[in-house]
Amino acid sequence: MVNEANDSQDSVYEKSANIIVKINDKETLERYGVRRGTDGLINWQRDCKIHPRNWSTRRKTFDTTVIILFELYTTIISTTGSVAATEAGPEYRLSPQKSLVGFTLMYQLGQALGGFLIPPCSEIFGRRLLYLASCATFCIFSLITGILHSPVSVYISRFVAGFASAVPSVVIAGSVEDMFNTRRRVWIIVLWNAGTTVGLCFGPIYAAYIAEAVGWRWIFFSAAIVTAVLCIALLGIKESRPSILLGGIIKQIKRDTALQDIEWHNPDEAQDWRALVRVSVVRPGKILFTEPLVIMVALISASSWGMIYLFTESLTVVYLSLGFTRTQSSLPFLAIAVGVLFTFLPRLWDMKVVRDRHREKLPIQPEDKIIGFGFAAPVQAIALAWFAWTIPPAANSIHWMVPTAALILVGFAVNETAHTLSGYLADSYLLYSASAFSGLAVVRAVASGLMPLVAHELYTRLNANIAGSVLAAVAVVFCLTPWLFFRFSKRLRQKSPFARFSLETHCRTNIEEDRLML
Repeated sequence: MVNEANDSQDSVYEKSANIIVKINDKETLERYGVRRGTDGLINWQRDCKIHPRNWSTRRKTFDTTVIILFELYTTIISTTGSVAATEAGPEYRLSPQKSLVGFTLMYQLGQALGGFLIPPCSEIFGRRLLYLASCATFCIFSLITGILHSPVSVYISRFVAGFASAVPSVVIAGSVEDMFNTRRRVWIIVLWNAGTTVGLCFGPIYAAYIAEAVGWRWIFFSAAIVTAVLCIALLGIKESRPSILLGGIIKQIKRDTALQDIEWHNPDEAQDWRALVRVSVVRPGKILFTEPLVIMVALISASSWGMIYLFTESLTVVYLSLGFTRTQSSLPFLAIAVGVLFTFLPRLWDMKVVRDRHREKLPIQPEDKIIGFGFAAPVQAIALAWFAWTIPPAANSIHWMVPTAALILVGFAVNETAHTLSGYLADSYLLYSASAFSGLAVVRAVASGLMPLVAHELYTRLNANIAGSVLAAVAVVFCLTPWLFFRFSKRLRQKSPFARFSLETHCRTNIEEDRLML
């Protein structure tokens, strides 16, 4: 009896000790802004100030502004290639096609490769390091493009600059997801996509006026100067990848306290080079070639996005025939930029849908915010047909403002398609949006690089009306894509094991309920 009483007393002491240890452990974890879940794994406290979703408005505004400006400026430079090719071709004794390859296609091929290889690394090494490295690289190789006097240097430096530019173009989606929930993310993605499309439109104007004033090399000298300033600004941003930040907290707890028995779910961990290759090469490749949803989005987006790159070559031909000078022929791109402003109208409907979902306590689905895509496809087809038959030689007496008005609709359609489909990928793949965007980046960049070459062949072999009609006919075929997307996208997403895993990981590592569902 005495032994049983002693055993019972020891058991009580042991339980009490365990309770005290758990309480102490809980207090220790709370000091670092984390907690132990029911599964025993360490995760964020909802009010932890270190988590990017809980950063101050000032901090989020600064970081978001800097990375969007970085993306905007590299996008501007991406469409300067046609002007630079026209000016530099005779100097380097290159044919128009070879010059376009050097200044446009090589940049886009670099961006395609960079978009495939680099962005998933942001999920392992973090966002900030890649932003800094890519900005510095872009600066250096822009300078090399202007300084060195050989076609080979142009081919190499434009390729490397394009490779570096891939980082902001696809990692931004991940950064925005890190800092903002679904409701607030809508307007950030609108601003990002609008800025990117406007950047595409300003590129030819930027290049034309600089080349006329101080020579084509200053296109790239100025790019080096601006990105050097942006690189300094990027030093002020903070790392936003939640898994990187949580890993740092875990290390600090183990270093500063006696609490060592702590485990956490880290989907980004790469313990050796094989794991790194699997995450940075195999995973994006698998998504690109096995995820029907990503393939569909990439093809649709590339066909629309590439239209602006095609115009960098074709609009010069058209507006020279209307009596514009070479420099003035870049100004119609402003009409495309004006069209971007109208993409804010469908966002009002998106916000209404989100508010209704929240009020009814229903989960928000990615398909709830793509209604604008249904309008963009037919608008683009109408605009291209309008433009094709209001320009010479078929319409010599029509004022130049008539075809230019059609470009406003093109601007709306291109940006709306880019916005809705980019946002759809971000909402569908969440923490792995950078990997999903790799496939989009590859297809879109290759298509963009080829478009000026396609335009050169179309508008030199055919007259402008027939060439424009070919483009309009292709756009009419693509009017079927919204119907296909609305009908099959949800089904494809629900069947995607990768999308499901992304959602599960998001729920484990997030600090707030985003009300997302498959």
